[in-house]
Amino acid sequence: MLALCLLLNPSSLAAQGAAVGGAQSLAELDRAVSANPTDPAARLRLAGALLQAGAQDRARFHLMRARAAPLTETDRAHLDALLARIEGRRDREGWLSFAIVPETNPGQRTDADTIWIGGLPFHLNTDAQAERATGLHVNAGGALMPQVGPGLRLRFGASATARLYSDRALNDVTLRGEAGFQGQTMAGHDWQFTGSVARRDLGGRRFGHGLGLHLRWSHTMGRTTLLRWRAEAVDWRFANHPALDGPRLSASVEARHVVRPDLLVSGTAAVTRVHARAAHEAGSTLRVGLGAERGFPGGLVLGVDAFAERHRRDGSDPLLGILRTDTTAGLGLRAMHRDFSLGSFSPVLEVSSTRQRSNSALHSWRNTRVSMGLSRAF
Repeated sequence: MLALCLLLNPSSLAAQGAAVGGAQSLAELDRAVSANPTDPAARLRLAGALLQAGAQDRARFHLMRARAAPLTETDRAHLDALLARIEGRRDREGWLSFAIVPETNPGQRTDADTIWIGGLPFHLNTDAQAERATGLHVNAGGALMPQVGPGLRLRFGASATARLYSDRALNDVTLRGEAGFQGQTMAGHDWQFTGSVARRDLGGRRFGHGLGLHLRWSHTMGRTTLLRWRAEAVDWRFANHPALDGPRLSASVEARHVVRPDLLVSGTAAVTRVHARAAHEAGSTLRVGLGAERGFPGGLVLGVDAFAERHRRDGSDPLLGILRTDTTAGLGLRAMHRDFSLGSFSPVLEVSSTRQRSNSALHSWRNTRVSMGLSRAF
């Protein structure tokens, strides 16, 4: 335990990491964690070397996982002090992931060839039916957080998400910029308050733009439970669909609990309120989700996520004459190996299936996809 205490000491961890790094490479330290993902000492040695290498986000990840181990109060105090120092020096963040994604129905269209309206059958053309496609999915962004005072930083960020297909009608691209403040309260709660501007293009054409306000709040309960609250209001305007114009209000809470250094569980609950000029485009959505991620000896990491949501429109559909109600559920599995990387990127394999049931056959659909991608956080 003395060695562990010395390793956790904030004043000596960087030096300890340098000493360890001199004898062992990062790859060797990574393999030690892969071989025994429940060993806190292995994670702490790797965290020390990562800090020495300047990889603070990766070091923070392993320190947070080590908090779930049965440490002494002294060790835990040292670890918490180190985490606070890392967070206090964090003045930028970034992310990048991309994947090749074959899907059975990326357009979320019905697989029916006939729908009934007013007791009469209508045959759908192929453009309105489910169709397979393979896309390139990209998610990238970053932020600068210069410090302007004790516990207070400015925040300037930009991000882009894109789903690109050979059939340009399926292309979906969103660009977003944000500016605001973030900081930490005296009680150790993290917060952000930002304004945003966003633009969304569908099928290569401008679809809409939005101006929003966003509030985020998080704090740690006990040793290993992180709670996050989010609330936002975004006023959307649509180029050729004015019936959709209006604000979108949403609030959510997420809990992430590290059961052991090798096991993470999570849960989310969210509610969204859509206002629109046309009542049949307005409505409310309730969503719940559960997830888990487990690391196994040897380096394999498996994750599972499931969600269910229910959406109800405010007004009757002018074409179908019904008050539309949709229920959507999905299940996803992902796998990666800690000891396998391509440069600075980690390959991730994901398989997911989503199904929506609706009282409108036109809006009932299912989609299965396989994602083979690379991810990097830096």
